[in-house]
Amino acid sequence: MFSTTHCMNQSKLAKNALRDLRVGALLTFVGVNLRFAIGNIIHGLIYFEFLRSGNHEHRYEVHVPNLPDMCGDIVMSVVFAFSYYFIASDSIKKVVHGISDDLSETDNQDLQPMRELIYWVKTLFFISIIGFGLYFISKYFLSIGIETFFDEEEETGISFVLHLLNYLVRLCSVLAFVTVYCRYLSLKRTFALALYMFFIIRFLFATNLLEFITEYDLYTVASTLDFFTPILIIYSMISVFACL
Repeated sequence: MFSTTHCMNQSKLAKNALRDLRVGALLTFVGVNLRFAIGNIIHGLIYFEFLRSGNHEHRYEVHVPNLPDMCGDIVMSVVFAFSYYFIASDSIKKVVHGISDDLSETDNQDLQPMRELIYWVKTLFFISIIGFGLYFISKYFLSIGIETFFDEEEETGISFVLHLLNYLVRLCSVLAFVTVYCRYLSLKRTFALALYMFFIIRFLFATNLLEFITEYDLYTVASTLDFFTPILIIYSMISVFACL
């Protein structure tokens, strides 16, 4: 009788942990896709003036935070908060630390694969949070500070350092989100490399960091590339629903 109850308790603990883990991982992935939608799709719609404010005399500015993507950032923050709530649930903590009166040493060993899965999901979550933190710093501190205190054409001295720092922070943020996207979907190396290259090329056009071309506004090219982002989101939705 004890053995049967023991196995049921272990099974219930693992089942609850797996449920919370799946929800937490899915919400993390949703947050990553929201970042792509906010940073790319909404950005492109604003740049080409498909998305406009109600005031015809005032248009949204793509270089600094605007109302649509600020609302999107709030939603993204809420999604990551709920993701953490599930990943840090009591059932997952019990599996990780073996905290249960009904778990023997053998049971703890049986739960080792679950612990590895928990570690994998938590790694993806913390990479996402690092990416979100860098994204937040670049968007709401560095970009606003540069726009406020320095002329647009001034890129010498402190201004140059801050511009360069802002570019590097933005790039690291993007690469963090792409890493989570690739790992969550377990993309093949070829597709993952193509995805990294897409975002790096888009970044170079958006910043003209290498300054190869000065006669033309390369920002238009970056905004045009933003319209390829829905392909990533549609692919991620198909992949997720296929695994349900």
